[in-house]
Amino acid sequence: MMAEMYVGEIDPSTLPPKTKYTPAKQPHYNQDKTSELVIKLLQFLVPLITLGVALGIRFYTKSSA
Repeated sequence: MMAEMYVGEIDPSTLPPKTKYTPAKQPHYNQDKTSELVIKLLQFLVPLITLGVALGIRFYTKSSA
């Protein structure tokens, strides 16, 4: 089966030169994470507060009607 599928030898002079690996530049590490913490906290608390206000309004309007 190898004799049927054999195409030929590879000429090394036709291969492109290997490029040297250079790692990507790392961004400067920001040690002040307070603004990211506030954003994550707000993303969690705002929907909970909205849900609480909606349930409170529903409970209040249902009990007075």
